[in-house]
Amino acid sequence: MKKLILLSLTYVALWTVWYFAYPYFLMWLEGFSFFTTLPDFTAIHFHLPEDIFRYVGSFLLQFYAFPAAGAAIQALLPLLFILSIMAIIKRLFKDSEGLVWISYLFLPLYLYYQMSDMTLVRSITILAAVAAAALLVYLATIFLKPFGNVPAFLRNRYFCAVMLLLSLGMSVSVMITYGSVGRHYEKVAHMYHLAQNQEWEEILEEISVQESVQNEYMRKYALLALAQTGQLTDYAFRYGLSSSDDFLFYDVQESFCLSFNVLFYRTLGMNNPAVYHSYQQALQSVPGLSFDAMRNLTDIYLEQKEYELARKYMDILAHTTCHGKWIRERLPKLEAIRDAEPEYRMQGDKFIMESFLPDISSMYDRYPKDAKYADYLLCAVLANKDAGTFFKIFNVVAPRIYTEGQRIPRIYQEALLLIASKEPVVLKVYKIDDDVWKRFTDFTELMSQGKTAQAKRKYADSYWAYVY
Repeated sequence: MKKLILLSLTYVALWTVWYFAYPYFLMWLEGFSFFTTLPDFTAIHFHLPEDIFRYVGSFLLQFYAFPAAGAAIQALLPLLFILSIMAIIKRLFKDSEGLVWISYLFLPLYLYYQMSDMTLVRSITILAAVAAAALLVYLATIFLKPFGNVPAFLRNRYFCAVMLLLSLGMSVSVMITYGSVGRHYEKVAHMYHLAQNQEWEEILEEISVQESVQNEYMRKYALLALAQTGQLTDYAFRYGLSSSDDFLFYDVQESFCLSFNVLFYRTLGMNNPAVYHSYQQALQSVPGLSFDAMRNLTDIYLEQKEYELARKYMDILAHTTCHGKWIRERLPKLEAIRDAEPEYRMQGDKFIMESFLPDISSMYDRYPKDAKYADYLLCAVLANKDAGTFFKIFNVVAPRIYTEGQRIPRIYQEALLLIASKEPVVLKVYKIDDDVWKRFTDFTELMSQGKTAQAKRKYADSYWAYVY
């Protein structure tokens, strides 16, 4: 009975840590995986023992789309590991009840490997090995009696309790502190989840200014959220914009980075590079496909009215376990484009974006009245501290976008004031708000007094603080 209670508490504890500490990472693992009941997928997974484990892992990872189910599976695997060791101890030693703590000694190590296991192959392999050892010990001891007594102190209930507490404490420490998952990847997975659901305000609530400045991943999500909420031209530099390449990842083949790039291009309606990065993301998974990539490609082709391609990917997802509702929600969209001509809103955009500035400039040239492209272009130029190029571009943008007395964004006004110190004519062409003038006057006074640190701290969200 005591053993049952202990195992139950262990399971609840493991489930609780996974569910409350890593819910979004569990969902990301599902997106990074792929499984289908199609015969060719099944056939390629039954050649080597490792292939079978990978197949089982892929099947289980489907359910990680639901954090409670994912946490349940993640907690079950180490519990079965413990039970296998218990079975070995029971066959080898008399009075094995007092040696339960030995089963928990290896739990921290198992959890360490589990934390860095993206496919469950390692977790299942270790479990299978220990379970096989338990079976062999059982068969080998059918006609043998268990060994005699071990030293009495090893069975002492206080010693047992201390060892159990140490093992469980180390296990929780491993789950919280160590492993390749870590809190960082949970945070990135959380931001990805929010961005997928277009919860931009929530992203800005979750990412502090300091975190954005210090962390490249968080900075890119923060800048994307600012752009989507119309705040990029007010707070870009406050959140750490320091280069034209800060908006997305280049020359990086990490799944988290490629997933972000897909989101970035989709928010801009640039489907060609979004398709490219979706395929690149899929290639990072073990099967060379991933649920996340398949879902992204389906939605992209539905938007472009590519009926055959959208149907192709929906048919593949229909042979999975957990996509029934997702497919039903998109069937009306699929039927609506059955006889439609494919649309290419961004006709002519590249599949591979080589450098942010020239590529976003090309997109603005194609859509000169779209403020999204103009803001990305102008903010990127300002990030490179190229005031001259900014002024040339702004003179083209302003008559197209800031007409009929529309307010010029604050960051642009701040840049214009700096330019006006050398070219006063700027102030005759563009209106500067009174509050921006006051901020600039105060900033320059502090700088002239040698109070540079105070000026930059007081106006940390300004373009002036960034320039100086």
